[in-house]
Parts: sequence; structure tokens; C-alpha cells
Amino acid sequence: MSERTAGAAGRGTAAQDFRPPTGSAEMPPDLSFTTPGGRRHRVPTRFGPDLKRVVRPPLLAREVVLGDAWKGVQVRLSAVGASDQQEYLALETEVGAALEIHRAFGGGPYQGLFPVPVGYDMDAAEPFLIYSEPRGEPATGLAHGISTSDQRIIERDLVLAVRLMESLGLVHRGIVPAAVRWDGERAQLWDLGAVARIGTPRTPWGTPPYAPPEQRAGVGEVDPRDALWSTAQLMYQLVAGRQGRPDGPPEDLNAYRSLVQTLGGAFAPRAENRPTPAHLLGLIMPDSDPAAMVTARPDPLEPHRREFDAALARKRAAAGGDGFGVPGHLDDADAKAADPDGASPAGRSRRSRGAAGEERAGRRGWLGGTAERDRGRNGRGRR
Repeated sequence: MSERTAGAAGRGTAAQDFRPPTGSAEMPPDLSFTTPGGRRHRVPTRFGPDLKRVVRPPLLAREVVLGDAWKGVQVRLSAVGASDQQEYLALETEVGAALEIHRAFGGGPYQGLFPVPVGYDMDAAEPFLIYSEPRGEPATGLAHGISTSDQRIIERDLVLAVRLMESLGLVHRGIVPAAVRWDGERAQLWDLGAVARIGTPRTPWGTPPYAPPEQRAGVGEVDPRDALWSTAQLMYQLVAGRQGRPDGPPEDLNAYRSLVQTLGGAFAPRAENRPTPAHLLGLIMPDSDPAAMVTARPDPLEPHRREFDAALARKRAAAGGDGFGVPGHLDDADAKAADPDGASPAGRSRRSRGAAGEERAGRRGWLGGTAERDRGRNGRGRR
């Protein structure tokens, strides 16, 4: 499938900037993908330029306009990257994590904590995943400190996200300022390609001070308390305006009582000495544990999902693969909101890497700066 990019559109451009000049007969190419509900969809699509990179390769990202005006972000591999097994698995991990989180929390009160997947195609010459447009701006813009009220909201949302992911058996290993977005009201946690399963062997991952010592060294097993260290380091930077120490609590931590009261224990160098996400969330949100309420809810589609996941696991095992896999028919609670133009014929993608793809020129990028056009909508939280 050939994906033609639009003309010279800069970051934060409006939807009309992706359209051909007035009077042009050029029509945008159709993009085909599978929705989170397992339906096949095809829609005219225009692409913006690659976005500034804020996380590790190999994934690229760019703004995308589906149909006349619906706007989102496409995360993808280049055609060259798609031919590499490890790079392909990196995108597969992100797709699998995004769909699993959407299956659990899509359409509910916690959906806004995570990026919302719209569609994916792992068989394209340049495999991709499309998300709804990010909210707010990266937390890297909050480098000069935040108010106590904003601190409490971001802290609550990140610990809640960690706890909800723990309820699914997942750990986010890449909680850094660039992966957290803030719109003045709520935080949103991106970069789901950094997710790993609880209990799997740690592999060296992340950069100090955000990644805990055990994670950087690649020793022991993945633990949900790894993400609490990252959260604590991020919150210290937002409150103090500087990075903390890579191997323990900041020397001046006691000067920030609001942090000590909640996240003080999360700075312990070893995961076993940190509080659990449920305990920490109980300090921040004394009500019932949201993750426990979510996981207690029955899932009527679970037998079908288990059957599909088992078939996919057998297929990937025969091919010598590893990782998450890509869940198929998911709960489509938010399909009307995230799925453009309504229903389309059902379909399933098959892995076929033989198709030649055309690698596009331009800067390699990610999510940075996708919300510059939103500046001024809500002054709260901006620095």
C-alpha cells in the first residue's frame, strides 16, 4: 500500500492544511485498517510530516486526517523497519498494549488516561497504529515547576494509570516527561510501546533518573512498583524544576512535604521496598480501588478473545515470534466516537511482509508538539 504524504504542512497545522490546493483534482489515497472492534475500514487519508522524536526508535509518528476533518496520530514503522523482526515486534507490542487497555477501559471513566486506538494494520508495507489526537502538551513544557493543585492531579492520574495497568498484568517502563501529556485538567500517559508484562525478566531499559536502578541493569523481574519509581522521579522534576538522583531519593526531598506525604516511599532503590500501587493510590484516592471494580466486571466477549489470542499465539510460535500479539475483536464501547464514518465490512489482517513499501523522506519523529495548535485554549497548567 502506498502512503502519499501531503504537502508542506508544519506541526500543529489545521485539518485544511492537509488538503490539496483549491481547484486541484488530486484526491487523497484511501487507507485501510482494522478497528478496535475487529471491523475492516477504508477511508480517504492525508498525512502530515513526521513529528519530533521524543522516545526511542524504531517507531515514527505523524499527524493524520481521516475523511474530511477527523484528526489523529499515526504511529508506524518504515518499510525497512518492518522487515526487521525486532522492530516489527516493537510496534506489535504497542498495538497489543493499546488494544488491551482499550478493551478494559474504553468508553469508561478511565479511558482519558490513555491514548485511544482507532485502527491498525500490521500487514501494510509500513505497519501502523492510529490513535485519537493527544490531549494537551507534553509534560516537558512544565520544566519550571507546577502549582500544588496541578501536582495533585497529575500525581493522582499517573498513580491511577499505573494501578489500572497493574490490574491487567502490565507495567509501563517509560514514564518520562515526554510520554505524559497535560491539558490543565487531566494527564494522559502515552508511549505504550514501553509496556512489559508483570513477572517477565527485566531487560535493560530506560534512562536515569526515570528508570529505576533494577530496570536499567536488567536484573530481576518486571514489577509494577518499577513504574512508581518513574512516577516519583517525574513528579519531583515537575515540582522542583530539576531532575532527581538516579539511584535514590533526592537529597532535598524533605523540602517538598507534599511529595514526601505520598510518593516518598517510591524513591526506594529496590522495588521490594516501595509501596504497592494499590497502597499508594489509597493514600491519594481513599475511596474504593478503581482497578478492583474494573476487573470485577464480567466480560461477555472474553471466550471469543481467548480463542483468537490462542490462535494468534500458535501462529506466532510457529513463526518463532515473541511478545504481546495483537488481540482481535475487542469491546467497541467507544467505536462511534473513535471510528470515522461508521461500519465497514469485517476483516482480519494476515502477516505478509513480502510487499514492497516506499519509505518516506522527512524527519524521524514521534508525538512532540502535536498540540501546539491547542495553546491558548486552556491557560491552566501551561508554563
